Amino acid sequence: MDDIQQLEQVAQRLIGSYGWMALGAFSMFFFKESIQSLVEGLQLMMGTDINSDDVIYISGRKSRVVRVGLRKTIFYMSDRGTKMIIPNTQLKALTLEKKLQQNGDHDYIPKETEEPGGGYGERRQGEECRRNGDNGLHVIGK
Repeated sequence: MDDIQQLEQVAQRLIGSYGWMALGAFSMFFFKESIQSLVEGLQLMMGTDINSDDVIYISGRKSRVVRVGLRKTIFYMSDRGTKMIIPNTQLKALTLEKKLQQNGDHDYIPKETEEPGGGYGERRQGEECRRNGDNGLHVIGK
């Protein structure tokens, strides 16, 4: 018991009352890269720039995003059939391209305020229907 009390007293003298600040600064400096990686991973996961299953071109090479993690993002490189693991801290240094959806390429998706099934160009029993203000659907023709 005597030895433990002596160690505590020595540690208290060495660290002092403000030693916890020095210890905290040291640990922040020591774990700086890990903390930075986790913060960038959270920003990437919360954002909508890169999502799973997106097709992205990395410096001209076609790839698909397999998984976006806290520390790394995994891509499937379709030209070689390989997987590429990139730390999130290095994504900002890469040239990434993502094709955008063109107008008219996809079917109309109704808004939240619209009733389901009332979009432009919808077909009901072989007839093309369009919304006509508050009057509901207007049949255009077959």
